[in-house]
Amino acid sequence: MKLSRYMLISLVLSLALHLLLMLFLSRMTFPTSRLAALPTEEAPKRAPTIQTIDLRDLAKPKPPSPNTKLNRQATAEIKTELAEIGEQAVKEILQKENLVIPPPLPSLRFAGVDKAILTPKLPNAEPPRQATAPRPKIMAIDFNDLPPARQAVRRDDIIPGVERIDVPDLHLPSLLPHGPLTAATGATYDVGIKLGPNPKFGIPEGIGEEDTPSPPTPGKDLATLLKEGALAAGSGNGKDIALNNLGDAGLKQPPKPFDAFVDVVVTVWEDKKNGGGYFKIAITPNRESDSLHDIPKDSLIIIDHSTSIDVNKLRQFKSAAVDALSYLNRQDRFNIVGFNEKPDQLFPDFVPLTDDSLAAARAYIRNLYRGGMTDVFGGISPFVQKSNRNAQRPLNIFLLTDGKSTINIYREDDFIRRIVGMNPGNVSICPFSAGQDANRQLLDFLGYLNRGYNFHVPDLKHFKNQLLSYIGNHSNLIISDLQYMVEGQVGNEIFPRRLPHLYRQETLEIFGRYGPQDTELVFTLAGRDAEGSVRDLVFRRQYQDCQTASEELPLQWAAKKIFYLLAQRTLTENPQERFQLNQEIQRLGQNYNIYIPY
Repeated sequence: MKLSRYMLISLVLSLALHLLLMLFLSRMTFPTSRLAALPTEEAPKRAPTIQTIDLRDLAKPKPPSPNTKLNRQATAEIKTELAEIGEQAVKEILQKENLVIPPPLPSLRFAGVDKAILTPKLPNAEPPRQATAPRPKIMAIDFNDLPPARQAVRRDDIIPGVERIDVPDLHLPSLLPHGPLTAATGATYDVGIKLGPNPKFGIPEGIGEEDTPSPPTPGKDLATLLKEGALAAGSGNGKDIALNNLGDAGLKQPPKPFDAFVDVVVTVWEDKKNGGGYFKIAITPNRESDSLHDIPKDSLIIIDHSTSIDVNKLRQFKSAAVDALSYLNRQDRFNIVGFNEKPDQLFPDFVPLTDDSLAAARAYIRNLYRGGMTDVFGGISPFVQKSNRNAQRPLNIFLLTDGKSTINIYREDDFIRRIVGMNPGNVSICPFSAGQDANRQLLDFLGYLNRGYNFHVPDLKHFKNQLLSYIGNHSNLIISDLQYMVEGQVGNEIFPRRLPHLYRQETLEIFGRYGPQDTELVFTLAGRDAEGSVRDLVFRRQYQDCQTASEELPLQWAAKKIFYLLAQRTLTENPQERFQLNQEIQRLGQNYNIYIPY
């Protein structure tokens, strides 16, 4: 009882005390200035996050698949074998029975005199067309479907039923190519007269079954040419052809087209904000390019085995170089160089790829040991300057190094300017590096300004595949010294400015930008083939008719342009030019949100 009374009194006193305290605090006043001066906790400000893309990742060409060459060869072999099963046998039978139908005669259209042939206003001609017929099928009648009267008749031509599988890819024997039943039509050529002292008609060069100049036939009229079938084997496609005055002895031979040997795809990304847009031209050699001979070239593998290359990296360099020998073209020549503070070459000069020379090269590479200082400039410059003493024969240098010299050290710009200055023009340099300690700035522009590219892999385990893929896909050179010409102002925004050679297993990519007033792309690409003849590719595309590219295309174009501007900054020593180039580089980097590490 006493305890309960005590607890009740304590509770009442506690409540009274709290009420008095609250009343006292309610009557107190605090200065506003002091309250404002009191520290307040604010939520920490978040720094804005901006996602940037490394310039080197955008400018890097897509790595070729190591199985591309193998797949192409396997596909070609399979198609060839399938074609030989039926087509060759049928061809022999038709020739034996005199059933071969001659190709239809082409037709000619007069397109004008002299310069009128350059701008004809005739409608597009129909392309030539082969006669086709439906693919033959094996017909079989089921015995159970016959009427009873027919089933009762014993016949010797009835065989057990066999399940048949229709394989449309096989080339079954046929008199004509498979397709709808259509008649053949000949090609249509536009011809004109070129004025001169003795104007004559001539046959357009390159029109014939073989890709060789046709013999001149002066003095014959068009009817005679048609009757004799001089143009019958042509592959005309309705394009306008200017006939040369074959009587002019000093007239140069016109370029031979290589349109049939490549596939051209143009993709476009429209710039809806500023007008115009971006385009990418992808030129890929097709199966027909196998008829073009490989251009002879030389390959030089230079291996850095100084102490700046650690043991694991040197092991990868040597293993990759040994395996790369098997990917070289057997028609080419090669040599091997190892360097540290000085270079040492295996052979005195370039030698053919034979079993003996390859065995010596493998033994030389395996015997390279780590040691000595590093002189990258001294390891490569003598071979660039000396080249192969043949300006018409390309030389590919594959440089395996980290690009970090310990003696004879040059600034990156000076190093590159010296190498570019001594390059006779036929040398392509392709550095290959790995890891985080490589001198990327030196190697990137050493390759870019010498018709190559620096193939760098962050992880050493991918180095070998990178080297083998590149050398394997660059073993068959078909068109060298490529140059392009573009109609209009679009040419000022096309990159790269200097094109690499065209290889059989590689896709050549060209990036450009067109303005709001541009509607059509007119592009001419020219180079030289294995015989030294000029080859050209001319095409035109309406931008609105092209395929839509991915949204990454503007970034790729900007990266290509930034790389070009950085290369120009590397080559110039003029402070004013370098300042202007830096401003343009920074502007592009900010506008396209591209990280520039140089």
